[in-house]
Amino acid sequence: FCEKAGRQDLIDDERFKDLASRVANIDETYEETGKVLATKTTQEWLDIFEDSKVPVNVVNSLQDLFTDPHLDAVDFWTLYEHPSEGLLKMPGFPARFSETPASIRRHPPKLGEHSVEILEEAGLDEETIKTMLESKASLQSETE
Repeated sequence: FCEKAGRQDLIDDERFKDLASRVANIDETYEETGKVLATKTTQEWLDIFEDSKVPVNVVNSLQDLFTDPHLDAVDFWTLYEHPSEGLLKMPGFPARFSETPASIRRHPPKLGEHSVEILEEAGLDEETIKTMLESKASLQSETE
């Protein structure tokens, strides 16, 4: 990394000479690495390290994932019409089976949408549930 990054001085620095030293000086390790990486674009670093033994890759932001060409190519995303939120783009199903295709059976719930249902299934009586809702120990959305 140091050679490809043009920071030969870090190779001889006692704080970074081996893994144990880098871990013992983790704050400095991250600080120096950050300084180095800030000098070039992501693509420039990918090009520099392409033929090296240094493992590098892009770390996407959440927003980047929505336009990632690979995720589009493998049909990662599913579009779903939510009854109150409109069209949602969300991760699809992790496994695909030809004879039992997956489908969305319920929309993603709003906060508190199924609280009463879950508390009832857990065996709580009506009075206990009422007390929990009144004390705000549980939340019930307006759609319930």
